[in-house]
Amino acid sequence: MNIRPRAIVGASIATLASVLVLSACGNSSDTAATTGAAAGGGALTVYSGREEEYMEPVFDAYEEETGTTLDVRYGDSTDLALLIGEEGDRTPADVFIAQSPISQSYLRQKDLLSELPQDVLDRVPAKLRAADGTWVGIAGRQRVLVYNTDLVKESDLPASVTDLTQAAYKGKVAVAPSNASFQDFVAALNQLVGKEKTDAWLKGMAANGAKAYAKNGAIVEAVARGEIPMGLVNHYYVLEAKEDDPNAPVAAHRFPGTDPGSLFLVATASVPQATPDKAQADGLVKFLLSDSAQELIVAGEGEYPTVPGVKAAEGAPSLAESDYPAYDLSNQADLKAVATQIRESGLAG
Repeated sequence: MNIRPRAIVGASIATLASVLVLSACGNSSDTAATTGAAAGGGALTVYSGREEEYMEPVFDAYEEETGTTLDVRYGDSTDLALLIGEEGDRTPADVFIAQSPISQSYLRQKDLLSELPQDVLDRVPAKLRAADGTWVGIAGRQRVLVYNTDLVKESDLPASVTDLTQAAYKGKVAVAPSNASFQDFVAALNQLVGKEKTDAWLKGMAANGAKAYAKNGAIVEAVARGEIPMGLVNHYYVLEAKEDDPNAPVAAHRFPGTDPGSLFLVATASVPQATPDKAQADGLVKFLLSDSAQELIVAGEGEYPTVPGVKAAEGAPSLAESDYPAYDLSNQADLKAVATQIRESGLAG
């Protein structure tokens, strides 16, 4: 793994999934959120499973506000979690940012994460943080079905993600089997409906001619070109497509009610126990939950904020607590087993 400041080349392998209910929570001031971070100085090392394009503006704002220098090492969340696991108490990582809670769960199982301060945890609803306080959600995204509005009528859209194995959708659906978000979805589906039904759905999708793409963005582009009528992606990829081209014939279909297809996934932050400066590391996590940082996160990728009171990106599907599938954040999933499960279904090609 080639690591350097502000960059890391990481293989895209399985991250684990988590989905949750976004519940109401009282909001505290932005000033309160950043108190403690402003007294920084010195330097921190951050392992970030979120892309530089989206996190660099947030990190730059933190450096400017606190005077702390950040050595940011980018890569796949799972690769970085495994790296911290190998490094153990020798890891240089002061803060770990991951695309999902389950990468954090791996480190929790190895007892490598410290408990975050209560005032940091209280910035987000209880269901957006670890029960033991070892990680906290910093951004959310929802799974949707993107479709070409010139090729697909609203009346022909499926009522459930499980309907996509039906003959009516044969050869019409794109998926990204090797992408972390799809693997997150499969891990959650295992819990929501059971592994047997999840295996049947995956094999049914493969048998129904689902077309594999490398990434969510490639799916949206293919749908916009009319190469394929629809595909399973994260909501913000549709927002980005419409921002780039308001006339692009794409729209997001949110599966109704508590359908597994409408899973809400959350990105996370934690502080390894090995950090020699826990107070400053905690301060960075607290900054990530400040109103100003949350607004930068929303602006960067069109994700949902995890801090109540911060507005979601314009055009994002509305969220309601009653609509979320009941997924247990504390659920442990075997990262490699999920990747194998997908591959053995035939979807991975």
